[in-house]
Amino acid sequence: PAPSPPTPAHRKQNPARRMSVSQHFPEAKRLCLGLQRKLSTLESKAFNPELHRECAMDVRELGKKIRFLQGLAQQEGSGRREMWISRIEGLSENHISIERSISRLEDAHKKRMHSIQIREKLFGTAEERDMRRAEQNAYRTYKRNRESLNTSNAEADRIIETGRATLQNLRNQGNILKNAHRKVLDVANTLGLSSSLIKMIERRENMDWIIVCVGIIVSLLVLFLLHYYFVRH
Repeated sequence: PAPSPPTPAHRKQNPARRMSVSQHFPEAKRLCLGLQRKLSTLESKAFNPELHRECAMDVRELGKKIRFLQGLAQQEGSGRREMWISRIEGLSENHISIERSISRLEDAHKKRMHSIQIREKLFGTAEERDMRRAEQNAYRTYKRNRESLNTSNAEADRIIETGRATLQNLRNQGNILKNAHRKVLDVANTLGLSSSLIKMIERRENMDWIIVCVGIIVSLLVLFLLHYYFVRH
C-alpha cells in the first residue's frame, strides 16, 4: 500500500523548530550587546550598585536564553545545527567574559569597601576626619592668634617699660635741672657779692690814686715854694 501523507501537525513541526532559534537568538544577541554597553559604563565610572544589580540580572537572563538556545539548536536539521551551535558558542563566550568582568568589578568593589571600613575603623569616617581636620585647623588658628596676642602683649609691655624709663629719666633730668638752677642761683648770688667787692675795691683804688696824685701835687708845690723862698733869700 502507498504511504499515507504526513499529517498537518507533522508538516508544521520542523518549520516551527527552525523559526524558534531564529526568533530567540536576536533577542539574546541584543541582550548581550546591551550588557556590553552597561559593562563599559560600569567600568568607566564609579561603581554603581544599582547598575551592577541590573547587569547581574541581565547576565542570569542571558545564561537562561543561551541554555534555551542550545536546546533548540539540537533540534535543528544537520545543515543548520552546526551553524547555530557555533553562533551560540560565540554568544556563550561573550556571556562568560561579561560574567567574569562583572564578578571582577564586584570583587574589586568589595575589597575597596573593606579597605574603607578598615580605614574608617582606624582613622574614622570621612565626616569624622573632616571634623578632626576642622578642629585641628581651629586649634592652629587659635594657637597663632594666641601667639600673636602674646607678642602684642610683650611689645606693649616693652613700650610701657620704655615709657616708664623715659618718665624716670625726665624726672631725673628735672631734679638735675632743679639742682643746676639752685647752683646757678647760688653762683649768681656769689657773683653778686663779688661784684660789690670789686666795685668797692675799684672805688678804693680810685681814691688811693687821687690821694697819691694830690700828695704828689702838694709835694711838688711845697718843693717849689721852698725853692722859690730859698732862691729869693
